[in-house]
Amino acid sequence: MLENNLEVNQAKQDSSPREWVMRYIRYTPLIIICIALGLMGAYLQLRYSVRVYSVNGKLLVKNSSPYGGGREKFDEIFMMQGPSRNMNDEIEIIKSRYMARRVVRSLGLNIMYYNKGTIRSSVIHPKETPFVIEIVNMPDSTLGASFMITILDNNRFLLNEEKKPYFFNQQIRNSKGLFVVKKTNNSFDIFKSKEFQANLASDENRATSIAGGLRVSQATDYANVLNLTYETDNIRLGKDIINQYMEEYQQSSLEDKRMIAVNTLSFIDEQLDTVKTNLSRVEGIQQQFQESNKIYNTKEQSQILLSQMQEVNKELTEQEVKLKIVDYLIKYLANPTNENRIMTPSALGIEEPSLVQQIAEYNNLQLEKETTLKNTPANNPVVQSLDAGIAKVRNDMVENLRNVRQTYVTAIRDLNSKNSQADLSLQTIPGKERKGLDIARQQKITEELFSFLLQKKLETAISSASTISNIRVVEHAITSLIPIKPNKQNIYLLALFLGLAIPISFIAIREFLNDKIKSRQDVQKATNAPILGEIGHSQVAGAQVVTANNRKFLAEQFRIIRTNLQYILPKVDKPILLVTSSFSGEGKSFVSTNLGAVLAITGKKVVVLEFDIRKPRLLKGLGMEGRKGITNFLIGNSTVEEIVIPVAGTENLNVIACGPIPPNPSELLLNEKVDNLFDQLKRIFDVIIIDSAPVGLVSDAVTLGKYSSGTVYIVRHNYTLKKQLQLVNDLYVQKKLPNMSIAINDIPSIGTYGNYYGYGNNYGYGGGYGYGYGYSGGYGMEGYFELEPKKQKSWLRKIKSKFKRIKL
Repeated sequence: MLENNLEVNQAKQDSSPREWVMRYIRYTPLIIICIALGLMGAYLQLRYSVRVYSVNGKLLVKNSSPYGGGREKFDEIFMMQGPSRNMNDEIEIIKSRYMARRVVRSLGLNIMYYNKGTIRSSVIHPKETPFVIEIVNMPDSTLGASFMITILDNNRFLLNEEKKPYFFNQQIRNSKGLFVVKKTNNSFDIFKSKEFQANLASDENRATSIAGGLRVSQATDYANVLNLTYETDNIRLGKDIINQYMEEYQQSSLEDKRMIAVNTLSFIDEQLDTVKTNLSRVEGIQQQFQESNKIYNTKEQSQILLSQMQEVNKELTEQEVKLKIVDYLIKYLANPTNENRIMTPSALGIEEPSLVQQIAEYNNLQLEKETTLKNTPANNPVVQSLDAGIAKVRNDMVENLRNVRQTYVTAIRDLNSKNSQADLSLQTIPGKERKGLDIARQQKITEELFSFLLQKKLETAISSASTISNIRVVEHAITSLIPIKPNKQNIYLLALFLGLAIPISFIAIREFLNDKIKSRQDVQKATNAPILGEIGHSQVAGAQVVTANNRKFLAEQFRIIRTNLQYILPKVDKPILLVTSSFSGEGKSFVSTNLGAVLAITGKKVVVLEFDIRKPRLLKGLGMEGRKGITNFLIGNSTVEEIVIPVAGTENLNVIACGPIPPNPSELLLNEKVDNLFDQLKRIFDVIIIDSAPVGLVSDAVTLGKYSSGTVYIVRHNYTLKKQLQLVNDLYVQKKLPNMSIAINDIPSIGTYGNYYGYGNNYGYGGGYGYGYGYSGGYGMEGYFELEPKKQKSWLRKIKSKFKRIKL
């Protein structure tokens, strides 16, 4: 029946939410303080953190031809109309230090100005600064410099740590070099302080810093729109940087295209000069020939042959023009001065698809090399790889041109053969006339080549004048007025999380590492032994708290235990109670004394035996040391009447001291006089209480167990180790101690022990056995107990007392 009730009570308490709440509610001050500290830290961080804003811009990278002209073979070779742009390449170009250097130089960001505040410094836009520093001479600008300027008035300032004031527009020389501080039209009054800092950095270092803060991404996988994002604490400066990036990218694209056009016109001009010289020479020869030989119209009979020769000569002219172009191309490629030029001569009418493709590939490699050299040294493996590719394509083009030339030479040879056959038919025509025809043919070839080059020069000039950039700004720099850093919501949430996580982790670790009894449930889960009662913490100095007229709560707890004893002890007339524990310090003497007192005030004669003869404490707590006792009786030096000592102030309560500590306590307890002692005490007293040694340390309690009719095993809150409860359960299961029950001692104040605010619960009506005076939450206490007077505590002491409850 008793064990069934225990299981029911244990199940109720294990599943009660109130038990969990009341067990951990004592940590509420710690949690509240941690949350408050976290939120305070978050507020301070937000208060003094730099506000960072995100500036965004968008631009479109078009894939159309860089020129507005036609799509002839000449345009394809010279104007570099090729595959679509690779967006990843464009992103890397924008993010390159080369582009960042252009932005730094355009905006003058090599000197950054800051206004010093109490906690942090603020960036000043170059156009808003009240002064500017102009470097007159600096030996090594790559090292950078920092200037601390404190404004004294509108005309003077202090530099760095110097005490000597300087004037604006005055040349200053120091270890950094020679420079001048010039005042601008901006007022000093708009700034928080009169202290400023100017940081000078090289274009390369500043470009690296700015490029590191720029993010470029493709709007979508299938769009040619790029998003440029820059994070800054100065919105105006951030907008200027994004807008300048887009402008410099546009200008860089135009510069590349204009360079192509300039190289193309340069090549055509060179060829025009050569052809013009040849044409003048041929025309001079023709003029001299006609003047010296007086050539007239041909005769009628030679018209038919001349007509046939004209057809052959026409075809021969076309072949020789192509051969001339091939020779020009071979000469151009063989010239070392043209090895690194972006453009090479075009096919100019040569209908050879493989040659056109080779020329386009050659131009692409030249342009890629030039772009790479902007950010990469010439000895870089990438540049050397491009040089190797260019040389290979150049050799392939020369070989291809030689093959084409051989084809034209063969065709000319065949045409000359046909012309020779026609010439045989014209042997009757004077030789002078035939020589004149040769000169006229050479003149025609040169004129056609000259006209062709003039036409292409005009087309190239027109296309260059109408060149537009493939880059178009879709959206100029914009920003939100809400900073992206610090994120107010995230920081407060993180602070709240840490404010909860830290104390909860502390509590969890404390509970995990706790190896001492903290609640009634710890006892109930570890042992099947019944719980006799619970005893609160004593605030008084003496060992005895129970008196006849004492109605305080601690005294009532011992009365509850007295009531519950009738359900533990068998029906014996004169019971003997053995009080023991696991080890010293758990309150055996305190419980024994007050248990004897609470039984004595009922009119029963009670004696408490100080049988912890190794380390006696019972009489010390009563202030009755130095008395004869048990050891004196056992060795025959005293009688029972001589060692019984009445306790002053409590009628019917007596104690027997331990006496002198013997060298062999265990053997002394086996003396047959121990039986005689208990026999005599039974005749004199109604109740005998044995305050024995700890059963977890020595075997004295087990030895004395044969004399007792019941055992009260003391466990102490936050003192007895949980592993000791296994010993308690073994003693109970194996019945090594008679009728054993447990008393939980030194339970702390309200709200810190299980779900109990008072003591004696589970012993009320229907609660298992006996009845008790437990209460919950302090409701209805008035009139039942004599309450302890509450001492007024300062707020500091209250906080200290709260932390004492939660200390490890």
